[in-house]
Amino acid sequence: MSVTVTRAEIPLTRLPFAVAVVHKGDLTARPTWGLDEALAGVPGVFAANRYNFSLDQRLAIRGFGARSAFAVRGIKILLDGIPQTLPDGQGQLTHVDLGSADRVEVLRGSASALYGNASGGVISIWTDTRVPERANGEVRIVAGSFGRGDDGSNRTWTKWQGTGHFRVGDDGGATLNVSRLSYEGARDHSAADLRALSGRLRLPLGPAWSLTALADVGDQPRADNPGALNLTELGRNRDTVPPLNLATHAGKDVLQGQAGTTLRGTFPSGDEATLTVFGLARDVKNPQTFAYIRLKRAAYGTRAVFTRHGGGVTAGIDVQRQRDDRANFGNVGGTPDTVRSLDQLEHVTELGPFVQTVVDLTARTALTAGLRYDRVSFDARDRLVGDSSTDIKYRNDSGRRVMAALSGSLGATWRAAEAVTLYASTGSSFETPTTTELANRPDTAGGFNRDLSPQRAWTYEVGARGTKEAWEVALYQADVRDALVSFEIPASPGRRFFRNAGSARYRGVELAAGAAPLRGLGFRVTWTYSDFRYRRSAFTAGGTTHVLDGRRLPGIPQQALRLALRARPGSLRGAWGEIEAQYASPYAVDDTLSRQTSAWWVTNLRLGWEGTRAAPFVAVQNVFNRMYVGSVVVNAAAGRYYEPAPGRNLYVGFSYLYR
Repeated sequence: MSVTVTRAEIPLTRLPFAVAVVHKGDLTARPTWGLDEALAGVPGVFAANRYNFSLDQRLAIRGFGARSAFAVRGIKILLDGIPQTLPDGQGQLTHVDLGSADRVEVLRGSASALYGNASGGVISIWTDTRVPERANGEVRIVAGSFGRGDDGSNRTWTKWQGTGHFRVGDDGGATLNVSRLSYEGARDHSAADLRALSGRLRLPLGPAWSLTALADVGDQPRADNPGALNLTELGRNRDTVPPLNLATHAGKDVLQGQAGTTLRGTFPSGDEATLTVFGLARDVKNPQTFAYIRLKRAAYGTRAVFTRHGGGVTAGIDVQRQRDDRANFGNVGGTPDTVRSLDQLEHVTELGPFVQTVVDLTARTALTAGLRYDRVSFDARDRLVGDSSTDIKYRNDSGRRVMAALSGSLGATWRAAEAVTLYASTGSSFETPTTTELANRPDTAGGFNRDLSPQRAWTYEVGARGTKEAWEVALYQADVRDALVSFEIPASPGRRFFRNAGSARYRGVELAAGAAPLRGLGFRVTWTYSDFRYRRSAFTAGGTTHVLDGRRLPGIPQQALRLALRARPGSLRGAWGEIEAQYASPYAVDDTLSRQTSAWWVTNLRLGWEGTRAAPFVAVQNVFNRMYVGSVVVNAAAGRYYEPAPGRNLYVGFSYLYR
């Protein structure tokens, strides 16, 4: 098997990194709400579902990304080769529909030598852009229920999706995908409405060149934010919503569009070249408990890659530009007032040339090396200065920050046997604060926080894998400096601020294995052990100095386990069943307090039948109705750490293939 997450098509037998591939068939009978469904069986990945579409899921790869208060941080996201992570390191998932994914590739470990800023791990999503022999498509409808709420209403959700593949001319193809999720919420004040439209066009330009164009639109006119709970509220009623979230109508309204074009070709020498141009626009209305935020964002960029014949050397450059028009108003019952507390124009520019090489030392041994330089500049222009209508301030908080890093990687693979590959590697990563994190200053001033520095890490890893993804094992250590840590302050509940910790050490073991003991019966297990601790770190708050040396980092369980058993007896002619069990050990929720979540086991059951064209299915999530916390808000104020997951819930679905 070959993967492209390394920016060149390289067989797994030559790849000295931990990489997992999730195929479309692995997502059978899933709701396809978000990436946590695809990543649940990948070791080293902790996908915490908040069941809050206003904030997205909290995705972490080997600890990187665990601090995220919303969207995705510290992890590079790609969709059909086009970055969904902005130059400042913030990942956007508004228009990414998991139901349209053909496969998902996950690279675990520091990868800034490949992708630059915010590459503690990489998630590359690919849709099906193959040219069909004839027109075909799929219609899929799923509906579910969370049971009755406190008001007596039955909380339901529905998602429908339609996909069509068409021929264009003699050798071209096109794909169109449309979907809508109507979600009444697992808790009070958690309803959402998500609509997605995407198109793909692939055209040959002669025998050696091709052009691929894509366009995606994500419309999210409603995404209520139910907020997190303290321990008393969680024990009394998991549907409770903090009064401030209701009073301010906390939530989000987002419209985002993206377009991109990739030109790919092969020269007579066998060398390959790829040129990608892309851009996006995003309009956000975000009533929060502390302010009403308006953000208009535009971003664009280009990626040029050249690969020598045989994949020996890959070189290229990434250029991205981001423009944020940001304004914060007072929030009066979910509408903005006329007083601005923040009004500034922000620009972020990233420039990153890179080179990577793969050399076969022997028939069974390969050496991989990579080097990249990144320069990320942040500019803020304060527009409140001299505005007498605000009466807030008279100083100019405009400013500029430049953050640069040289990243490298080195690894080796050895095919110890026909079905066994051993590898060892080391690599670095760096992660700048995002524009939102730089703009959220504890002193509430404008401009950028000059006390906040980028996070840097070196990762060391050894591992082994079998063929056809039958099994893999990896051991790693990441030494992290200036770790970016999120926190809240009582004076501004719900608003996230950031500081740098001194140093931390991430150590872990990852294991995945599958077996088919009988025909029609498959079993797979994944296990992750994570020991993430501060080495040297201290900070002062409220006149008290807190020393964190040796304390566990919050937000990540020390152990995570998934067991899956799938049966498809040949005698039942298409009928299948799957039972899945997931476990997470207790984990800390605060840097300074010994508070933690409880351990939990959750069992899910799925049954279905696959015919030539029709495929009905039914599923029960959380079969034994366990009450557990699905995600947390790290270092939250007022003890509101806990984001509860739903109890037992049911959904049914049906898909139909047509030609």
